[in-house]
Amino acid sequence: MKKINIKKWLVFSLACAALFSAGPARAAFVPVSAAFDEYMRDAEAPRHGNRMGGEAAYKAAGRNFGYVPSPLNWSHLDGAVYGTLRRAGREGPLPARAALPARCDLRPSMPAVRDQADFNNCWTYSAMAATESRLIGLGLASSSDIRLSEWYITYYAYNAGDGFVPFSNPSAKPYYLVGGDDWRAVALLGRGTGSLPELDAPTPASHGEVYTPAPKPRKYKLNNAFYLGSGGSREVPLSAARREMIKRAMLEYGAVSVGVYQFSDNDQSREDAGRSVFSEDGLSYYTGLGYDGADEIGGAAADFVPNHAVALVGWDDDYPKERFAKDNRPRENGAWIVRNSWGSGWGDAGYYYVSYEEGTLYDGVAYDSSAALSGERVYQYDPLGCVRWFSPHEENEEGNISYFANIFAAAGDDRISSVAFYVPSPGNRYEISVYKDCGGSPIGGSLASATDADGLVPGYNSVTLAAPVDVAAGTKFSVVVKAAVEADGYKYTVPVECRVSGYSEMAAAARGEGWFSKDGVSFYDIADADGKGTVSVCLKAFGERQHTARGAAIELPGEVTVDAEAGAAASAAALSAARREEREREVMKALREERVIGVAADKNVDLKGVFAMTVEHTGGPASFAVPLSTELEFLGVPYVILRGNNSGGFSALPAEYLTGKLSFSVGDLNEYFSEAYITVADVRDSVPPGRSSEGGGCAAATCASALALLAPLALAGRGRRGRRP
Repeated sequence: MKKINIKKWLVFSLACAALFSAGPARAAFVPVSAAFDEYMRDAEAPRHGNRMGGEAAYKAAGRNFGYVPSPLNWSHLDGAVYGTLRRAGREGPLPARAALPARCDLRPSMPAVRDQADFNNCWTYSAMAATESRLIGLGLASSSDIRLSEWYITYYAYNAGDGFVPFSNPSAKPYYLVGGDDWRAVALLGRGTGSLPELDAPTPASHGEVYTPAPKPRKYKLNNAFYLGSGGSREVPLSAARREMIKRAMLEYGAVSVGVYQFSDNDQSREDAGRSVFSEDGLSYYTGLGYDGADEIGGAAADFVPNHAVALVGWDDDYPKERFAKDNRPRENGAWIVRNSWGSGWGDAGYYYVSYEEGTLYDGVAYDSSAALSGERVYQYDPLGCVRWFSPHEENEEGNISYFANIFAAAGDDRISSVAFYVPSPGNRYEISVYKDCGGSPIGGSLASATDADGLVPGYNSVTLAAPVDVAAGTKFSVVVKAAVEADGYKYTVPVECRVSGYSEMAAAARGEGWFSKDGVSFYDIADADGKGTVSVCLKAFGERQHTARGAAIELPGEVTVDAEAGAAASAAALSAARREEREREVMKALREERVIGVAADKNVDLKGVFAMTVEHTGGPASFAVPLSTELEFLGVPYVILRGNNSGGFSALPAEYLTGKLSFSVGDLNEYFSEAYITVADVRDSVPPGRSSEGGGCAAATCASALALLAPLALAGRGRRGRRP
């Protein structure tokens, strides 16, 4: 890699950052990463094809690459070792860890290796491989039935649409040859773009067949993305502790996306580096770059920054060093098992081995995903993700406490259940507060929820609130995060999106959205902290549906009337409190998981009570009229929820309620009776009639399919200048 005078670069960059103070409180930004800075300086004159995705150097070999660095600076983590197994709450102990096996191989559980073909989008393949691996490990998919679309995030990374602004293209190349990295992928997936089936956005066969994929809802949600990299340092070989950290992350979350400098073949490496990098069978890879701190390879100045993204899918501590190129062997045994994106005809069905001593391995991100809730609304102001770290404290000022916050306008009647933000370093202690009806102050209104969160991992973290908060459509609520770092810890704890040339030039902010504070009392608007009005706090809130259970008894004073073609007789009975609560818990779980047939994902449901009903019948359709002495009030539409005899799942059937009587019909008595529990439900819109669904967030599923109605005002302002909440 090219030598950089880090000291001079830091002094200059921090001096520039000092210009970005805002308001009464002076503050400081961390400069962009050295790798991104170098990448941008050399963007107009790429050497070895590694600056802008590798197209020029490797086209003759028929290989495409596509890794380019992010401006997000992780250099403070050089050599750091930490765990990625999160603990819940301040008091929750981490479980004991078993000894690591000498070999781990995830290949048998992975889908077939795919080919990026003519596109410089390897970063989307490594990100999707890591996501698929996690989902397979959770039992949410199998190698035979999952293939997530790389093209969808390739397109929307550099093109407006899907309700969001795009990343910058600093080159004259078409978007599909620009390249990217994991933090672009994390920003896209975190905001709700991507993680959908390949069938919804198939990869085009060639440059001449590229197309705009139709906006579609995500199928899976990114919960966490943990950083495992070297922060840009050339730690060669990786220490045993750092190797263990990466291995444990693989055991916990599956494949890990990383960057590497990839030569296409030995002919190219001998010409550029003066040595072979592949073994004779092409299955083992080692460049020999940078061992023992050396800054040269093959006698020439090293200028080989990562140009390719791949996925680590295992390791073998005993992989023989003799299996590498004869003229270029590592000193010790041991190798990573790596998934490439050049198709299953390359290497060993698309895989190869990379020595533990490989000096160009860079970054590393584990993706933790789960099934997405289509009715979830995402409140956010950072469609381009974390770009820089920020501190409310001046550069030379002591202070290990900082606060950051966002104020959102509720787009519907939502239950704020979790939040997400980026964490710069391990060991920080976080306190998350949610205020209702906050008006224009982050700490205005009333404190509705407080959550402690320790043990968070560097990267993107989701935190479930200790107590969810119900917010009403049109009201304002705030999320306030207090970050406490250890003594002499890294004080730049505020993750921000802002305008960076060549990366996030479309970043925009509105006053009144994001805030920062030193003491949690005096808060300052962050929008103008860079002097350009483009700074937003990377802090999301997630609104689920407001499902409630009353646990109330329903009194049944008379006989049930049945109208059935084949004849039937029915009776109803009240339930004990314990039985009511048991059934309501089952229904509530099914509602939260969006498994109740007949209830749309964007509806809120209030369970009014449960009773038992027995029906003697011979099948066929039937209508029931059940007398009730309990008076019920409905704000929406009455429904009854029953469990099917055949499917075992719950179905919601429309009902009619008049004082003293509940009526409903079934299509086939055999489906629900002879005995059934009847849960009475009030099903209502999460966005009240007459109110726009726009606000400080958007439903993850519907934002993609109905852009004009569902893009949050804050994000619509990012793409359509002038519209603000």
